Amino acid sequence: MLRSTTMRKILFLLLILGSSALQAQTLLRSEIIGRPTQNSVTVNAFYAETVEAVVEFGTDAQNLNGNTPIQTFQAGEPCEIVVSGLQPDTRYFYKLRARLPGGNFTSRPVHFFHTQRPAGKRFRFIVQADPHLDAQSDTNVYSLCLQNQLEDSADFMIDLGDFLMTDKLKRAGTNTVPRDTIPFRCNLQRKYYEKACHSLPLFNVLGNHEGEAGWFNNNTAENMAVWDAVERKKHFLNPSPDGFYSGDTSNTPFVGKRESFFSWHWGDALFIVIDPYWFTKPKPDSLNGWRWTLGKNQYDWLKQTLENSTASYKFIFSHQIVGGTAEGRGGVEVANLYEWGGNNLDGTPGFAEKRPGWYKPIKDLLKEHRVNIFFHGHDHFFGKQEKDCLFYQECPQPSHPNFSTVNYADDYGYFEGQIQPNSGHIRVEVAPEGVKVDYVRVYLPANETPTRHNKDVSATYYIGLQNCYDSTATEVPILWNSQYADELIFPNPSNGQQDIAIEFSSTGNESLSLEILDFQGRKVCQLMSESKVPAGRFQVFWDGKDASGKRLSAGTYLYRISGVKSGIRSGKINIK
Repeated sequence: MLRSTTMRKILFLLLILGSSALQAQTLLRSEIIGRPTQNSVTVNAFYAETVEAVVEFGTDAQNLNGNTPIQTFQAGEPCEIVVSGLQPDTRYFYKLRARLPGGNFTSRPVHFFHTQRPAGKRFRFIVQADPHLDAQSDTNVYSLCLQNQLEDSADFMIDLGDFLMTDKLKRAGTNTVPRDTIPFRCNLQRKYYEKACHSLPLFNVLGNHEGEAGWFNNNTAENMAVWDAVERKKHFLNPSPDGFYSGDTSNTPFVGKRESFFSWHWGDALFIVIDPYWFTKPKPDSLNGWRWTLGKNQYDWLKQTLENSTASYKFIFSHQIVGGTAEGRGGVEVANLYEWGGNNLDGTPGFAEKRPGWYKPIKDLLKEHRVNIFFHGHDHFFGKQEKDCLFYQECPQPSHPNFSTVNYADDYGYFEGQIQPNSGHIRVEVAPEGVKVDYVRVYLPANETPTRHNKDVSATYYIGLQNCYDSTATEVPILWNSQYADELIFPNPSNGQQDIAIEFSSTGNESLSLEILDFQGRKVCQLMSESKVPAGRFQVFWDGKDASGKRLSAGTYLYRISGVKSGIRSGKINIK
C-alpha cells in the first residue's frame, strides 16, 4: 500500500513537471530597448519557440497598470514590441511577459527607461566605441564598463561601431566570410549589451569592421554587406524615419531601410549619426582619399537636418572622419582633406572638382551650423582636439585591458590635443546652460590602486551656451584628475613650449571660475567659467596664451579661482 501511494505521488509530480515543461518557453536573447521617442519605446527579445508576448508598463515599478496587446512571434525571429501611448519626459518601468500559445505567462524582471526630454531639461547620455570582443578584449572589463554605464542614470547609449567585427570573420585558408558567422557575432555582442541596454536605449553607429561597406557590396543578395545589414537589423534597434527620427528614406535592394544614418532631438540637443561606408566604393587607399564619401543623398540629408534645427547644441557621431588616412584614421590633423575638409592630399583645393554641385566641405558645413562635438572612434583612446570651434572627441575602448599607454597615437597621425589611454566610456550631461563631458574609467578590482579606482573621472571639459562660435576668447580647457597626471600625453602641440599646470582642490558640486590676470590685475583669459566641479584634486593646463590666442611675453602672471563655497584662491605663474 505504501509503495502504491509513493508511486502515485511520483507520477503526480512527473505530470506537474511535464505540464510545466510544456508551458515554458526558451529565451534565446533577453530584452534590450531602443528607438525611444516622446511617447514610445521598442522592446526586442528572441525566443526558441513560437510565443505570445506582451509588455506591461507604468510609472510605478510595483504597479504596472498598462500593457501592449498580446502578439504572436515566430520561433527564432525577433520578438519586437512597440510600447506606445506614453507621456513625454517621464520615467517608466516595464517587464516583458511571454507564453507558449494557450499556456501560462512567465515574466521577465522589471526594467526602466525615460521618454524624450523637452528643451530646457537636463539629461545624460553615454558614448562608447570599439567594443571589438576580439583577442585584445577582456570581457570582464567590458562587463564592468557596461555596469558603470547603466549606473550613470543616462537616457541612452550610442555605440560608435566595431561591435560585430564581421570583416574579421574570414574562414581559415580562404578570403571569405561565412554567412552563419554573422548571426553568431550578433548574438555574442548582444549578450553583453543585455547587461545594460534593458534600461539604456541603444543606438548603433556602423564601424569599418561591421562589413557594411560599398567595396564589399556586389549588388546581389549574396555578399557580406547585405548579410550584415539584414542580421544587424534583427538584433539591434536603430530607427527609421517616422516623424520623430529623420534619416534614410530609401529602400535598399535585399535590405530595405538600412537604419544606418539618422537624427533626433532630445532636450536642448540635436543628435546626428552618419555612415561613411555604404556609399564608399571602391575601397580607399593612400592616394585615393576622395573615395571616402557619405554619398550625395546622405550629404544633402545632413545639410537639411542641420538647417532645420534650432537646437542649442549639436553633436555628430561617426566611427571615423569622412576621409583621413587610407584606413580612415586621424582627427584634426587630416580634417582639411577630401570630402571632410575640401583639400587634395597636396593641400590644394579639390572640393569643387571632386564634388561638383555639393554645397561645401563637411567640416565647413558643421562650422556654419555651430556643431559642438564630433564624436568618433576607430583609434582606441581618449583624445580631445579642436579645430574651427568644433571639438573632435576620439572615444576610448570599453573593453581593453591596457590602462596605461597610448604609444600608437602618433602612428595613427595624432600630434595635437590632449590624450589619455583606455579604458572606459564617455558620459555627457546636457543642460540649458552648457554641456559637460566626462571620461569615466573602468578598473577591475585586481587593477585598482590607491590612485586608480573604478568609475574615476580622469578628465572633464565644459562647453557653455556662449562658446567659441560667439567669441574665440572662450577657452575650453580640460579639467584633469590630478591622480592621472602621469598619463597625460602632450605631443600636442608643444612647439618647444611647456604647458603650465594649475592644480587645485574642490569639496564637490561647486561652480568654479578660473581666470588668468596680468600683474596689474587685468584679465588675460578665462579658463573656466562657473564650471561645476566634483570633489577631488584637479589640474588645468594653460598654454601661456591670451584670449586672442597670442602667446604672452615673459613675466609674472596671476591665476584666480573663485567659487561661492570656497571663496577666492590665487597664485603666481612665471612665464620665462
